[in-house]
Amino acid sequence: MNELLDSLKSLEQSCMRFRQQQFTFISALERTREHAHEKTKPVSTLAQVQNYLDHHCHNTTDQGILKLFLDIVRDLSHTLQRLESMMTEDSPASYCLEACRTLLFHNNDLSHIRAKYPHDEVNHLSCNEARNYYGGVVSLIPVVLDLLQQGVTSSQRAQRRLAAEQGAEPARSSRAGPLSNTTATQAGSGAIKKGGCSPYNEARPWDTTKPAWRPPGPINKH
Repeated sequence: MNELLDSLKSLEQSCMRFRQQQFTFISALERTREHAHEKTKPVSTLAQVQNYLDHHCHNTTDQGILKLFLDIVRDLSHTLQRLESMMTEDSPASYCLEACRTLLFHNNDLSHIRAKYPHDEVNHLSCNEARNYYGGVVSLIPVVLDLLQQGVTSSQRAQRRLAAEQGAEPARSSRAGPLSNTTATQAGSGAIKKGGCSPYNEARPWDTTKPAWRPPGPINKH
């Protein structure tokens, strides 16, 4: 878990650096969309960005920023895989992980997602047209990062709860054993003192050590 937390911290720093270069990213998308003759299409999938990088980048600045974006997406995918390997199917974090898987799929439509407050990536886009074209792609990284952090938090909470339950169980067992025996002993001794009886001290209907009673007087013999 510590390695995973370190990976998340490193990802946060990369995402912050990328956010500071969002204008460069949007400019690169503008140019590559024009070269691809897709000026009327929104940037809606990761496959689209990969295609722009592979076939429509004509300067190192555009290549660098698109590659940085895709590298961060790849790192998010690797972190997701590591988190999934630590989870069970019924983990409370499973919903977050499923959402991440869907968002990071190369052909998933990103155009409908929007990063909410406190994220301001969408607000930094210049106009409604730009928001419609790039709102989804600039929202992807902050949204997925939030989901991963929620997944890690849920996992840590579940692990702490499990550890607390496992630690409490032996303590309950050790207390329950002596308490049960003491209670039984006290109950038994109390019954003996109060009623003067026990399974091993019951009154018997006759005493076989005494002869049978006979009436006084001579005994007639026939």
